Amino acid sequence: MKPGPGVRPRRDADEDLLEDLEREDDSLILGKLAALAAVVWNLLLHDGLPAALAWAVSAGEGLDVFSGFIEPDLQARLGRFGLFLSIVAAIVTTESVTRLVRPFGLGHLVLTLAFVGAALFPFLAGRQPLRLGLTAEQSGLLLAYCYLALKVAVGILVGAVVSWLLLSHLAPPGAPAPARSTTRK
Repeated sequence: MKPGPGVRPRRDADEDLLEDLEREDDSLILGKLAALAAVVWNLLLHDGLPAALAWAVSAGEGLDVFSGFIEPDLQARLGRFGLFLSIVAAIVTTESVTRLVRPFGLGHLVLTLAFVGAALFPFLAGRQPLRLGLTAEQSGLLLAYCYLALKVAVGILVGAVVSWLLLSHLAPPGAPAPARSTTRK
């Protein structure tokens, strides 16, 4: 006798077991894909975004605020290395502030801006007749190190801004601040 409409025919226990196993395999695959997507998303947000912004600030003609002070031959010699240091500083700052929950407060911001001012001083002094009592080789070396220090400071500022944006937009409203994952010594 055939079952009526809406009535399922009786199935074997083996068929039910196979169907359950297929569902488990599908959910396992979907879980692995979701975990992979979460890792890629976190890498893009915490590493790719600061790197791209540090590159845009360093490589963009209109965005590089220090290009008016720095000699073009110095930028040509050290530009790529400065860009690398800027990207690394941006990524390290973003990771440190967001994942390790090390706050980048007002004191850190003022210290970074003072670092920018100190690194910018030799470029400003070089435009004036002031030579700081250095030979040409020493002055060139000082300018090279100050150029690289400026790029690191720009990377730190980019990383701080990105981490502030990530922390403010990714945290649910009214959520308490996350606990530090490292202890202070």
